[in-house]
Order: sequence, then C-alpha cells, then structure tokens
Amino acid sequence: MFKRIRILVISLSLILLLSSCSSSTKSTMMDQVEGAAAPSQTTAAAAMTEDMSTADAADKDGGSTLILDPGNVVDSGKKIIYTVNMSLEAPDAAKAIDEIGKKAASLGGYVSDTSYNQYEESASASIVVRIPPEKLGDFTEHIGTLYKVLSTNMGSQDVTEQYVDAQSRLANAEAQEAQLLAIMAKAATIKDILAVRYELDTVQQEIEVLKGQIRLMDNQVGYSTVSIMIEQPAAAPESPEVDENEGLLARWSMSYIWQSVQKGFSNSLSFTVNALGVALIALSYLVIPAVGIGIVVLAVILIVKHNKKKKSQNKIIK
Repeated sequence: MFKRIRILVISLSLILLLSSCSSSTKSTMMDQVEGAAAPSQTTAAAAMTEDMSTADAADKDGGSTLILDPGNVVDSGKKIIYTVNMSLEAPDAAKAIDEIGKKAASLGGYVSDTSYNQYEESASASIVVRIPPEKLGDFTEHIGTLYKVLSTNMGSQDVTEQYVDAQSRLANAEAQEAQLLAIMAKAATIKDILAVRYELDTVQQEIEVLKGQIRLMDNQVGYSTVSIMIEQPAAAPESPEVDENEGLLARWSMSYIWQSVQKGFSNSLSFTVNALGVALIALSYLVIPAVGIGIVVLAVILIVKHNKKKKSQNKIIK
C-alpha cells in the first residue's frame, strides 16, 4: 500500500515539474518570436502602407488597379490572419465568379463560397476565396485590372500569442498523457486504474481541443479570406433602329411598293368587313320596327278598304 502511494506522489511531482518547465518554455518561445519578428513586422507594415498609398493615388488618377499586399508574411515569424473585403462592378457577374475562382486556383487558393442573384435587368453575386497571404498582392492586382473596384479594405489579427499558448498547453497535456499512461501500466487495483483512467480521459479531450485550435489557426493564417461582392448594372438602352424605308430612293424600291400594296389590300379588306358588319348590325336594329310598321299599315289599308266596300253596299241597297 505504501509503495503505491509513493508511486502516485512521485508521479504527481513529475507532472507538476513538467508543467513549470512548459511555462518557462512558453515564455522563452514568446520572447524569441517577438524579438525575431519585430523587424520583419515593421517592414511588412511599411510595405502595406506604401501599397495602400499607391492604390489611393491610382484611384485619384482614375485608375482601377488596386494592390493589397501584406508584405513578407512568410519570413515574419508572426501568426497573422488577413481578411480582405472587396466590391466590384462587372458587366457579367456569372462570368466574373468563374474568372475569380480560376485565378484563385492558379495562385494556390480555392473557392469556399459563392452565390448569384438575377434581377429583371441586372444581377449581383458574391464569392469567398482563400488565398495564401503572400499571393494577395498578385490576386488583388489581377482583379483590379479586370473589373472596376468600387471599394476595398484589408484587416489583420495577430494570433501569435494564442498560437504559442496553444502549442505550450498541448506539449504539457501530451506529457501528462504519457505520465498517466505509465502510471496506469503500474496500477495494481481496479480503483487505481479507474482513477487514472478518469484523469487520462480529461487530458486526452484537452489534447484534441488544442489540436483543433492549432489546425484552425494554421488554416486561417495559411489562407487569407477574400470576400468579394459583384454588381452587374443594367444594360444601357439600345439606340432606335433606322427605318429602311426612309429616303426617296428607298421609298420607291420594289420591297417598299410590295409592302405598301399588301398594307393597302389589308386595310381595304378590313374596312369592307367592318362596313358590312356595321350595316348588318344597323339592319338587325331596323328589322323588327319595320315589320311592326308594315303590319300596322297593312291593317289600316284593309280596314279602309273594308269600310269603303261596306258603304258601297249600303248605297246599293237603298
């Protein structure tokens, strides 16, 4: 029993010792990174400021080429996440998405998201590409030569401290995992095995979380995110077509005469049909009154003749 307690005490002492060594290593790593990266970061900042000034001057002169270059990010030693937002105007939004995606692939990047919306006379689209930060200058320069850049901005986030902290915690957790595995191998009772197993599960979960964080930061640092909005304006109205029948010679051409004859015949036929239709409609309104009037007149005539005949007979009898 005392032997097992002594082993556990020695193991915990080793774990605490490794934790303190890991913290010292972390501080040393941070000092080395900050010392080595300071000149490079200053150079990158100066280069980015110079590029932005050049872009502003180009915009003032009416140019559309815009270069966003974060500088020498490969050798800076810093872990920096760059994000770029751009707004473009293109005559064909669907074609622009295809061209931007191909350019990103040619520079070692890839497309992570796209969308397209068609309106009555215009369209809009958006595309998100991931580009290696050292290729941002080439990418934005190419886009600026193809389309009209309406707006653009670039932001950065320095995650060097978080990255070094995650690496240090990962190294510490992996050391703890190794020590716990060694303790478990020497555990003699089920109670001791379960106790070590619980601690080992906690440490292994922390290791997976830290590895995920490091992978995410590696991806964000290794591939800058460029979000592009594309506007396709409505097409300009077309100029009216020239009438081919304008002019004296064109007016008396065979095609013009034939078209005029066809038009005149069609108009005459339409007028005749319409006139007959009006006449039939008018006649339909007059038929019933005419029949009624005829009956009345006939009745009057018959009555008058009957009266005359009756008077003549009366005179003969007298």
